[in-house]
This record gives sequence, structure tokens and C-alpha cells, in this order.
Amino acid sequence: MASGETPISYETASKVVPWYKSCRYALALWAFFGFLNVYALRVNLSVAIVEMSDEFGWSNGKTTIVLSSFFYGYIVTQLPGGWLATRFGAKYVYGFGVLTTTVLTLLTPLAAKKLPLIIALRIVEGLGEGVTYPAMHAMWARWAPPLERSRLATLCYSGAFLGTVIAMPASGALANSSFLGGWPSVFYVFGAIGCLWFILWMALAHNSPEEHPRIHDVEREYIVQSIAAGTTRTKSPAVPWSKIFASRPVWAIIINHFTQNWGFYTLLTCLPTYFNDVLWFDIKENGANSAYPYLMLFVVSNVGGQMADYFRFNNILSTTTARKLNNCLAYMFSCVFLALTGYTHKGQNTLAVVYLTLSVGGNGFAQAGFNVNHLDVSPHFAGILMGLSNGLATIPGFVGPSVAGAIAKCARCSQPWEDTNGTVLYNTYWQGPSKCPPNGTIPQDFTQCSLETCHAQWQTVFWISVGIFAFGALVYLVMGSGEPQAFDKEGVCDEDDQPTEQDPLLQAN
Repeated sequence: MASGETPISYETASKVVPWYKSCRYALALWAFFGFLNVYALRVNLSVAIVEMSDEFGWSNGKTTIVLSSFFYGYIVTQLPGGWLATRFGAKYVYGFGVLTTTVLTLLTPLAAKKLPLIIALRIVEGLGEGVTYPAMHAMWARWAPPLERSRLATLCYSGAFLGTVIAMPASGALANSSFLGGWPSVFYVFGAIGCLWFILWMALAHNSPEEHPRIHDVEREYIVQSIAAGTTRTKSPAVPWSKIFASRPVWAIIINHFTQNWGFYTLLTCLPTYFNDVLWFDIKENGANSAYPYLMLFVVSNVGGQMADYFRFNNILSTTTARKLNNCLAYMFSCVFLALTGYTHKGQNTLAVVYLTLSVGGNGFAQAGFNVNHLDVSPHFAGILMGLSNGLATIPGFVGPSVAGAIAKCARCSQPWEDTNGTVLYNTYWQGPSKCPPNGTIPQDFTQCSLETCHAQWQTVFWISVGIFAFGALVYLVMGSGEPQAFDKEGVCDEDDQPTEQDPLLQAN
């Protein structure tokens, strides 16, 4: 902002351009639909794989390999995604990342015929989708005024949760239908929707307010001034890696991103299997009940974002306190109700869904906790920090489900099975290379187990997640901060381009 120029306040900007007409909220909405798409593309396999594993004879172990293989690619492009978006614009990085996942989703039914091929395809899907979160954080560094960060970011990223809500029951219905061959239709329908979104995104999204051809002058100046982003930014500021890695608040974000994703990804990929094996939901009912927790997550994340910005804007809480409050609420819900979930039994389906809904849904408060905290501690390197934390937090994406698969080996054989005496049995439980042994024989690599054994194994999976959640909450409570860190200013802004102290919107502390 030039010296002597009067800053535009939030009140003035809101009177001239109400939020429902603003370009920054329009961007949040289009990004919302983008994340809705990428999560629908990500989780549809979690539902369809119940039918696919029956058709192709995949065991729980093979199923978890297919589900987790996505994350081997996803982790690779986190830092490159943040770097590319920071330097060349987030619009293209985000858009083409989603398109890559979309096109490969359309090829999934063909690839599924060979296990190595679908694993390879899922890895490449992960490479494309890995750039999305870092790219969007880089975009919000240019678009989100400090005291609107929580609400804009949570609105944008909550699309992922609504995508899960829509994809799970829709995938269950499609997989259980005869449309386009049943389960293959899951990938054709969501892939086609993703292609349509890409066309609209490329036509309507812009990298910054300065590049937007239709934005009102007042909104443009308000955003630029409140962020104090300086068009005087140096062309290629060096990333202060050593100071980033020495920062306690950065490590609080990284550790919490890791711990939150452990529980989130374990449930996201394994919840349909748990419902099927322990609670005996059929696939159509399975999809609907699996979606309820993520509907709650969608609602709570937006409520938490509005709540955090209300407290900050009205000087009720500092940014640090607001972030820690949201984070503690999130982990409290997750720990208590996930532990209770493990003690529900077959026939207590409604209670299990209620507990899971409160556990997963309550975790939405974390979206206004650590998940937006990158923009607080370093607006200029937010995309790179998101790439760093989300990259390391991707490890639970393949380790968590793999651990769950290694522990929960006992699986339900829902198909009729004929024992060695010719007696047909239903809903038997086995540990082995597939869910059901061949009819009339029990190979040496199969061991019969029980519903009780299966349930006890899943209780162990849940308690591991509870312990990891609790550790994350403690770390953030001790090390978290909402204050801008010293390394954020290095090589980025000139001295005369710093925020003034006249407008409270320029003091997001």
C-alpha cells in the first residue's frame, strides 16, 4: 500500500460489495466444488471396492493396498505443488491437478482387471491430486483478508467433506445397480462431472485480485491492502528452510496435520469395510450410513470457521487462542466418540453411526485450528508450508489403512460357502488371502475366525487412532501460535510496504 493512502475497511468494502456479490467468495465457492470433486473421486473407490473385491477375489490385505496406493503418489507432489503455485499461479496448478485425477478415474474399470495396473493408476492419480491443497493455500495467500481466512478457507475446503457425503451413498447406489455395469458406473459418473468442473474453473477462476477482470475496484483494493501483499514482492524470494524447520509453530502444524490425517484417512478408507464386516450393513445402506459423519464434518467445519473469525474480528479472542480452542474441541470429540464406537455391536447400528458422526464431525473444528494456521504464521509461504505439512501428513494415508488391514485381518465372507461336508454356511469369518475360501475345502493359508475376533481387531484400530489424536491435541496446545513468524518477512516485502496500525483488519493477531 502506498504511503499516505487511506486503507479500505471491512465495513466499507462490505457495504459496496456484499459477500454474496464478492469475487473472493465466488472463488471460495468454485474451489469448494473443486474439492467436492476431488474427494468424490477419491472416496468412491472406498465404497465400490466392496463389490470389486468380491468380483476379483481380493482379500482385506489386497484391498487396503489398492486403497492406500493413492497416497504413494499424493505425497510426492505436495512440495512441488506449493512451489509451482507460489511462482506461476495456483489456478493452473489446481485445475490441472484435478483434471489428472478425473481422467484417470474414468480409466479405473479397465485398470481394475489387473491388480498391479490399478495400483499403478491410483499412484498416478495421487500425483495429480497432491498439488491441490498447497495450490489453494497459495491462492488464499493472495485472496483472503487476514480476518476472513477462517471462513473463506473452511468454506473452500469443506467441499471435500460434502464430496464425501455425496459420493458415499451415490457410489453405493450405483455399485448396487445395473447402470453401466454396476460398480464401473461409479467411476464413469464422477469422472464426467470432474471434467465439467475443470472447464468452468479454467473460465472463471483467477490467480489474484489484480488479475480478475470483473472484480469491483473497492474489493480489489480492500483485499490487496488488508493482506499487505506488496506488489513490491521480490520476484523469487528464497525460502528460509532452516528457519521454517526451526519454528515450533510450524512443527505444531505438521504434527497435528499428521495426527488428524491418521484418524481421518483410516476411517475414510476403512469405514465401509468396518460397517460391512462388523455391523452387517449392505452396500446400499453402507454408503448412506458412511456419509453421515462427513455431513456433520461439513457443517461443523463451517461453523468453526465462522466462530473463529467472529471471535477474532470482535477482539474476544486472539488468533492463537481461537486456533487452540478449535483444535482442542476437534480432538476432544474425536477421542471420546471414536473410543465409544469400538464398543458398539451388531444390532446397534444406529448407535454406531451416531458415535462415528460425532467423532468425525466434531473433528471439523480443526479446520479453523491447525488447518488454516499456515496462513497465520506465514502468508507469503503458506502454499509451501501446506505442501510441507500435507506431504508429511500423507504418510498416514498409506500407513494408517495398511496398519488397519494388518490388524483387522478377520473378514466376513458374505457369500454362501460350502464346507467340507457339503453344508452351506452364511456369513462366516476368515483370515486369509481373500474373504472366502474355495467351496468344499479350507486351504492352509485360511484360518476361520469369528465376529467377536473381527470386532476386537477393529477396537484395536480405533484405540490406536484415539491415542494419536490425543498426542496431536497436546502438542498443538503447547507449541501452536497464530502470530506471523519472523521468517515470513525474509526476502518478501520492502520496509515501506508493511501494514499500518490504523485498521484492525491489518492486525490479524
